[in-house]
Amino acid sequence: MDNFTSFIEPYLPLLYLLHIIISIILAAILTGYIKKRFINDEEVNKKDLGRLEEIADKSLMFRLFFKISLHKNNSKVSFLFLFLFNIAIPVLGYPLSIWTAWYLYNVKYNKKVAKTNILNLDEFGTSFLKIERIFGEGSLIDLMTSKYAPKSKKLKALSALATRVSPENLRVVRQTLTSKDDEIRMFGYAILNKAEKALSMKINTNLEIFNEENIKDEDINYIRRAAAAQELAALYWEMVYTELSHESLKTSFLDEVSKYIQIAKDYYVPRSHLLQKKLEVLKLALEKSELLVKNLDKKALKEMKEKDTPAYYKQRIKEIEDNLLAYNNNATKLFLLMGKVYLSNGDYEHASTEFTVAQELYEGEASFILPYIAEIQFLTGNYSVVNSIINESPDLGLNATLYPIVEQWKIS
Repeated sequence: MDNFTSFIEPYLPLLYLLHIIISIILAAILTGYIKKRFINDEEVNKKDLGRLEEIADKSLMFRLFFKISLHKNNSKVSFLFLFLFNIAIPVLGYPLSIWTAWYLYNVKYNKKVAKTNILNLDEFGTSFLKIERIFGEGSLIDLMTSKYAPKSKKLKALSALATRVSPENLRVVRQTLTSKDDEIRMFGYAILNKAEKALSMKINTNLEIFNEENIKDEDINYIRRAAAAQELAALYWEMVYTELSHESLKTSFLDEVSKYIQIAKDYYVPRSHLLQKKLEVLKLALEKSELLVKNLDKKALKEMKEKDTPAYYKQRIKEIEDNLLAYNNNATKLFLLMGKVYLSNGDYEHASTEFTVAQELYEGEASFILPYIAEIQFLTGNYSVVNSIINESPDLGLNATLYPIVEQWKIS
């Protein structure tokens, strides 16, 4: 041992110098290796700060190594750490520093959600957290039923609700009927009464038109009765839809809707079929007229009757197409409304038939009919069909009410 010490002693300065050089070279190489792992941008920096908070409960060595691994923009720190590591542990430090660099490059950690205040799902079966708004943007129902809300705010809200009659608005207005404040209660009653009277007046006006018999021209009388029947069906449905009618009258009102729909259908549907046949005949006549014109000379063309010319047939086709479009639009509304009646009664089979016919009659993108078809498919358990309807109908996403539902089905 003494011989070895005496032999190595003259070379110690050289060995220390060599050790320092190797440590510098190795630290530089390993620093470049570690730096390759990271991307230099603000988003990554924010994530790294969050990661440091998530490993606060780990061991000191783990946190030290991981913190050093995050110094992607400070190569000096990484270089200094690796250099001192090699210097502190001669020879053995070389493989250890290589392993440390490899570890820092490949280190992984378990994802941990920190400080989320997440709801305890196990408690849902017995209770639910009470959610309250703190910036005064509470729902209108809470406003109407609150004992502490100022009367002025309630009156302003009622005034706004009175401008548009809808089931949602009227549902809020009904909350005021139990108010202890006479002014609020009477205002709410007045809104409901006004909405009901407006519908009743429209119904009575159209009933008079439907029942009048003093028109001598039967065709005009038939047209007016059909239009009145269509309007009556829509009005009786609105009475049910807006919940202005008493629950005990719902069934009888739905029967009235069905009755007047059928009366209007008996007028519009046969005429729609008749116009369709006329259109086919006129198109054939147009083709023959165009062939005839090609084979006639100028003299014969001048002597040709106006009713035999292609221009005449084109004009007639345009008139028939306009009339057919109007009849089909009216028929579409009737089938759609009848489908709603069946749907409200739980008769999904007949509702589906009505909605399908309405979709076929309508010329254009019938996106306003598709939600009803999708609803029936959902209620009957045909979820794949629902998904297909939603994903193949991009226009549904333009509806603010349907947008959340559309987005949910898109990712399902």
